[in-house]
Amino acid sequence: MVIFLLTFILLYGGIHVYALIRADSIFHFTAAAKVIIIVVLLILVFVPFLVRIAEGRHLETLARTIAYGGYLWMAFIFMFFFLQVSFDILCFFVKYFPGGRAIARLNEIAWWTLTFLAMILVVYGFIDAARVRVVNIEMRTDYVLPGDGKVRIVQISDVHVGLIIQERRIKLVLDKVKEANPDILTCTGDLLDGELDNVLPLADLFHEVRPRFGKYAVTGNHEYYAGIDRALEFTRRAGFEVLRDETRRVAGINIIGIDDVAGRKFGAIKENSPPAKSLPVSSESGFILLLKHQPVVNGHDKFDLQLSGHTHAGQLIPFRLFTWLLFPQDYGLYPLAENKLLYVSAGTGTWGPPVRIFAPPEITVIDLVGQKGN
Repeated sequence: MVIFLLTFILLYGGIHVYALIRADSIFHFTAAAKVIIIVVLLILVFVPFLVRIAEGRHLETLARTIAYGGYLWMAFIFMFFFLQVSFDILCFFVKYFPGGRAIARLNEIAWWTLTFLAMILVVYGFIDAARVRVVNIEMRTDYVLPGDGKVRIVQISDVHVGLIIQERRIKLVLDKVKEANPDILTCTGDLLDGELDNVLPLADLFHEVRPRFGKYAVTGNHEYYAGIDRALEFTRRAGFEVLRDETRRVAGINIIGIDDVAGRKFGAIKENSPPAKSLPVSSESGFILLLKHQPVVNGHDKFDLQLSGHTHAGQLIPFRLFTWLLFPQDYGLYPLAENKLLYVSAGTGTWGPPVRIFAPPEITVIDLVGQKGN
């Protein structure tokens, strides 16, 4: 965590330094103006820490105000940085072509244009983050399933209930889930995000969804960041059975839940507690549904369908490159072998900026079609 925080400060601070240098090259700030700008930028860089401090002191309104302002700025500065660097790279190459130097001299026009474009993208992403899509998948299997041989599984992931994801956003998600009418509801981690004392009552909203075969969840890394005991209390109060390297058999389906690797890093799970391998499930016992927060496929995992999340499909389009580098299977449906699939959700909520740019939130509806039961 310390390494992550230091890396974040260096990278995020570096982006602000770059933006200041580019702006100064155009506007030529006075020394006094530079001092004021640097102080403001330093405050903006440390917004995530200020939010946590306010949360820790139970100043919810202040924490939410800082979070909205600071995280919207974060989305803007990321997009501005991406657009400006892209323009700088373009200028570097086109200056060697006839007329290219004229383009390179359009710095001021480009700065204003890219600033406006970044603002438009953030506004679009803020609106789009609340428009939850439904992704439909059908998977056929030779296993026997109850009734007419069809079971509907709905996946939510990375909701991040906390300062920003509150009652209104939760209800938007649950309306989509209720419309899907799931037989099984799964949550593949990061249901909770914050450390607020009054976040627990929000769990009661999830009781509106009561699938006939139950609700099952696994931990994500943010369950450990928020405090695993608190996160488990919230998830169970929401009506989910939390599977921590455990198996449940319902509706002819073996549901395996794998605890997130963050638990091992935090020391909450013993290193000698191997997931999946130790779970007594074989392919002869029926369809195997594997719930794992991070989209990592291990050779020893036995499953027919793995549901994962974690990547947010980048959340802001430039970050899709980084999620792909860390997790080559970072979003969408991946056939791994015959009758063996991985689906990685783009996530249902947001982390950090309440913005999604070309990575819309979703719930996933999986219609599992098998042989008819008695």
